Amino acid sequence: MHNLESIMNLLNGPHGPAIFAGLRRGFFVCLALAVLALLFAARPPAKGHFRLLAFGFWLTLLAVLGYQASWQLAGFRQPEFVRFMRFHDPRPEAAVRQIQRGQITDWRGTVLARSLSSDPWQRIYPMGPAVCHVVGYVNPIYGMSGVERVADATLCGYSFSNLTDLDRFGRNLLNHRVASGSDVRLTIDAELQYCAYKLMNGKRGAVVVLRPKDGAVLCLVSVPAFDPADPGAALADTTGTPLLNRATQGRYPPGSTFKILIAGLAAEQKIAPQFFCSGDGYVPAPGEKPIRDSEYYAYLREGRDWQGHGRIGLTQAFAHSSNVYFSQLGVELGAMPLNDLAERSLITMHLPYYDGPTGALKSEAGTMPVIGPKAREAMAQTAIGQGNVLVTPLHMAVWTAAVAAEGMMWRPRLRDTEAPIQLGRLMSPTAAETVKGLMRETVLHGTGRPANIKGLNVCGKTGTAEAPSGDDHAWFTCFAPAAKPEIVVTVIVENGGYGSKAAAPIARAVLEEAVELGLVGTDARENVPAQ
Repeated sequence: MHNLESIMNLLNGPHGPAIFAGLRRGFFVCLALAVLALLFAARPPAKGHFRLLAFGFWLTLLAVLGYQASWQLAGFRQPEFVRFMRFHDPRPEAAVRQIQRGQITDWRGTVLARSLSSDPWQRIYPMGPAVCHVVGYVNPIYGMSGVERVADATLCGYSFSNLTDLDRFGRNLLNHRVASGSDVRLTIDAELQYCAYKLMNGKRGAVVVLRPKDGAVLCLVSVPAFDPADPGAALADTTGTPLLNRATQGRYPPGSTFKILIAGLAAEQKIAPQFFCSGDGYVPAPGEKPIRDSEYYAYLREGRDWQGHGRIGLTQAFAHSSNVYFSQLGVELGAMPLNDLAERSLITMHLPYYDGPTGALKSEAGTMPVIGPKAREAMAQTAIGQGNVLVTPLHMAVWTAAVAAEGMMWRPRLRDTEAPIQLGRLMSPTAAETVKGLMRETVLHGTGRPANIKGLNVCGKTGTAEAPSGDDHAWFTCFAPAAKPEIVVTVIVENGGYGSKAAAPIARAVLEEAVELGLVGTDARENVPAQ
């Protein structure tokens, strides 16, 4: 296809007319020579030779016609072929130019992308940057991205993925003057998406909202964003990297949000030890730097001494996000359970969230290197979500949803008609219930108090993760209501500082908007911790 494009670009270029004229002259010269050879041959061929020649001629003609038919019919299943025909088929009545590209809508039918009736390939994006990383773009210069790319066959009407698409393809072939593609409906809620985008505008980071019972993606926001009608401007911005989908491709240290998984692992191991958490921190191995609580650094900036939490258990350590406690817990758990957790959590896997007839959308894979049996420093750093651990916001939202769904991970899905798929068990139902109680306690009396909403019974966990440069990244991940979870919200603000100050208020506002939109109900049992 690349060679064919090169030939067409040459023929359509400034030298095209001269090349065509030369080819026509060459054709007529060859035809004249063939006729002269036939007329002035020394001996006419036998009758059988004429039949063989005629048979060969018709066989060649049928083969050429058959190849062209298969190329134009079956070729419509190849995105490269369709793209080629859009740019290089000069006929104004060409079917591929007349197909009315389908719309992309949210689950309520709100239009996120549509085509102009006067120009089927001119796309309009009513919500602009608010949905750019989800919907993507179609551009004659910069190609396609997002749902526009992976659902291209469906949107253009040449998909064979189901009976509806096959029926539309047949009707398009019979009458290309009214040909159209199918609409694609997403699980996204446009109003919630716009709310989250406005809350994050001016920052860098992402918001992911899932439905825990089936993995439906209600919101997927990444900022900085870009205008999908003009992706060229985003390509030129090398500072803000607006084309990067931070919700699915951004990889960050999870910080204290990773304690959700560590607490679940401890619950499965049936351990909840008490550790002495000194203000001087915990040194996991000789010669290593001490691991300290965030309060130590806050006190240090104020010129005061942090005395530590003293001897505490899992509940208090989780609620107050004690690094000193969890680093000791990580060493107590040991390398083998932590390595097993890496496999169960799918942290090093790409999470698919849209399977289309012309491709799939997947998250970036996280990292969690295998820990050696004596690598105490690695155990301690992993348990507090630091060291070499990197995750995407989508991974974190899936794990939070697993706690809400009795330990079962559901594959995130962006296409409304896709059936829910289980990814596997992150933790046992008993362990998930224990972690749910810890997360509820965190919102009631710990670092997650800014997200405590009257009547909603929010369960959450803050995270403050060290960044390679600048201030720490701020995390907050939560679900609600505690008794019957209906929604998961995960927020990360790059270099936002403390999760309780930068990320939790955004998550709270998203939850309040979800209640207003009827996406989640309130829990009448106010301030009752989960058991």
